[in-house]
Amino acid sequence: MSHPPPEKQLIHCKNCGNSFHGHYCNNCGQDAHAGKIDKHFIYHEIQHGLFHIDKGILYTLKELFTNPGTTIRLFIEGKRVKHFKPLAFLLVMAGLYAFINHFFNTNMIPVGPTGVKNADISVHAVNDYLKEHFEIFVLLELPLISFVYYLFFKRYGTNYIEQLVLNAYVSGLHTFIKLLLLPVSYYFSKTGLILDQATPILLLIWTYPQYYHERSRFQIIWRTIVGYAIFYLLLITLLSIVITLLSSFPNLIA
Repeated sequence: MSHPPPEKQLIHCKNCGNSFHGHYCNNCGQDAHAGKIDKHFIYHEIQHGLFHIDKGILYTLKELFTNPGTTIRLFIEGKRVKHFKPLAFLLVMAGLYAFINHFFNTNMIPVGPTGVKNADISVHAVNDYLKEHFEIFVLLELPLISFVYYLFFKRYGTNYIEQLVLNAYVSGLHTFIKLLLLPVSYYFSKTGLILDQATPILLLIWTYPQYYHERSRFQIIWRTIVGYAIFYLLLITLLSIVITLLSSFPNLIA
């Protein structure tokens, strides 16, 4: 006697008691294959729940490493099933970087001693805060760079939310590369600083012409470079204001 295929079998949901056909309960959404809690369950959770190894974060990393602009454009156009979501991708990369950086303890703001006691204390305090809250830092950067690029590329039909998605992926990829370069930054600080400063703009110059593949490459590249320069100046200005305020009110960092 032949048995019906799995998708035709009547399944009784262990969560709500509903009877259904298919892979997920149509009443509560639970997986039809909610089985015994054992080593296979743990392996499945690590593989599919935490990292989505089969079709998530590793797949997204691979695609971004090979064709970042094309990958992001196709995601925005609707090809999303296999990809890790942009903000989740950025936060996972930032969290991983913050965790690993505890072992290297590199600074977020590469500024040497200024000779002014309060200023040096302020830089140290900001560096410590950014190391402990790196996820917050990248999330605060994201709206700023996305807004700058929205202004530079809105004539090409890209809205602000699409720029947020684009730059979340690029920032996540940049953070992962920073993670790979941590040993270089730790043992060869000057080389690491140069690479850290060059990586984001090189990634953007690589990504944006791919994203706007139907536009003039020269037009896209110069807009990308000028846009990043403006973003970088705004970011440095904001950080300088924060450090100056902290220097002016030493009780805040006591």
